[in-house]
Amino acid sequence: MHRFLLFFLVSCCFPASSYGQQQKSRPNILFIAVDDLRPDLGCYGNDLIHSPNLDLLASRAVVFRNQFVTVPTCGPSRFSLLTGRLPRSQQDLSNAIFEIRREDSADTVRPESMVEQFRRNGYYTVGIGKISHSPDGYIYGYTEPKGNELELPASWDEMLLDAGKWGTGWNAFFGYADGSNRNDRKKQVKPYEKGAVNDLGYPDGLTASLAIEKLQELAGKKQPFFLGIGFFKPHLPFNAPQKYWDLYEEANIPLTPSPGIPENVNMESLHGSAEFNQYQLGEERASLSQPLSDGYARKLKHAYFASVSYVDAQIGRVLDRLHELDLDKNTIIVVWGTTAGTLAMTGFGGNTRFSNGP
Repeated sequence: MHRFLLFFLVSCCFPASSYGQQQKSRPNILFIAVDDLRPDLGCYGNDLIHSPNLDLLASRAVVFRNQFVTVPTCGPSRFSLLTGRLPRSQQDLSNAIFEIRREDSADTVRPESMVEQFRRNGYYTVGIGKISHSPDGYIYGYTEPKGNELELPASWDEMLLDAGKWGTGWNAFFGYADGSNRNDRKKQVKPYEKGAVNDLGYPDGLTASLAIEKLQELAGKKQPFFLGIGFFKPHLPFNAPQKYWDLYEEANIPLTPSPGIPENVNMESLHGSAEFNQYQLGEERASLSQPLSDGYARKLKHAYFASVSYVDAQIGRVLDRLHELDLDKNTIIVVWGTTAGTLAMTGFGGNTRFSNGP
C-alpha cells in the first residue's frame, strides 16, 4: 500500500509539459526508513514519548493509521515494500530474499524496485544506511568483511554508510559506544546501553551527518533526487546516548495492558523472542511460558523509548538541513517504520524549523 501511494503522490506533481521542464519541476523524494519503529510517537497518541521532530512532520503530513505488513520479518517486509511483490513461496519469507532474487533472476524477470523505477525515469538515487536488509545495502554475513555486491544492483547511483569505529555495516548495526559490537563480543552483551557519548557516538548520528553532507551535494545537481536514509534504531540493541534516557522517569513508564498470550491463538504463530535472547548478558530471558518481570520490562521499554528519541533527533537534523538548503519546498518526505509495518507518514516539507533533540 505504501508503494502505490508514493507513486500516486509523485505522479500528481508531474506537470503535463516537456521532459526538460519535468526534470526541473519534479519533486525530490526523501525516503526515511526507521528500523523497528512502532507507532510509539506523540502523533500516534503516546503522550509519554519525546518525538518532537516526527510529530511536527506528522502535523503537516498524511499519517497512516490502518496499514499492515505483508511479512513480519525484516528482509521480506522490506523486499515486499520496495518491489510491490507479495510473498509467494517459502523463499520469500527468508531474510536472504534480496540475495536470492538477485542471483536467481535475470534482469527481465527480477522484480524492479521503486528506487530503480525512479532512477530509470531521470532521478539521481542515493541510499544511506539500511534501506534493503543489509545495514549498508551490500551482501555479506554478520562476521564477514564488507561485500561488493549490492542487494538492489540496479537501484542506486550511490549506496553509502559511515560505519565509523565499528568498521562494517553489520558491526555498526549491533554497535556499542566503545566501538565493540554484538558480533565480536560473541553475544556477551546486554540488549541495551546508556552511552556516555554524544549523538555521533552511535551509528545513526553518523548516518544523519552523512545525509546532511549528501543533501548539500544533491542541492547543486540539475536533476531530481531520491535520497533513502535508513536508521538502525530503535532496533535491538536499544542503545542511545544518556541524554535521551534522561528524558524519561522509568517508574512512570506504563507496562502493556495485555501481557498474556491471547485466547484461542495457535501457538505455532508465536515465537520465543529468539533475537532478544541472543543478548547473553540480559538480566532475564524471555519465553512464551514465563513473562519478564515488571521491573525489567520497564527498563527495556525505557531503553526503547530512549532509542526512539535519539533517532527522532537525527531525523530532525536531516530535516533542518533540507530546510536550510531550501529543498523542502519541492521534496516529498516519506517516513516508514519498518518490519512491524505499523507506521507511515508522507508529506511535503515546509517552512517550520525542526528541533535537534534535548
